[in-house]
Amino acid sequence: MDVLPGVAFQAALGVAQQEKKFEIRAVHTEGHALIIRQKTKALSWPKVIMLRAHQNGQGSAVNVLVQNIPGSPSALLDGVANGKIAEKYLTAIKGVLAGTITAPATPVSSHFIRDDGSEHPWTDPEEVPEF
Repeated sequence: MDVLPGVAFQAALGVAQQEKKFEIRAVHTEGHALIIRQKTKALSWPKVIMLRAHQNGQGSAVNVLVQNIPGSPSALLDGVANGKIAEKYLTAIKGVLAGTITAPATPVSSHFIRDDGSEHPWTDPEEVPEF
């Protein structure tokens, strides 16, 4: 992408904040990192979406990983479903950067939310928080 990592991250954050199926579990604003839990329908297991925007030459690269919640059962078509979720998220981010989609980001401090609902500072984007 021909934008700075901070700009790409703000677009990703805005998309995540606007998407009703997404629950943002961790944000590291300086490290340009997000961890999102995708809410699902009954009989489906939630997904975890991890995003990191970083410098890549003159622009930035946005890495997205989608996987099942650790400890949940896996299914034969999980890889296909996870790929579709990642592609849809990246397409929305590109739309925000191109100006064809509106998803303004609300500023937030670096933090993560534990499973018990308590909020804690996320100090190192290289370390996945203990949820």
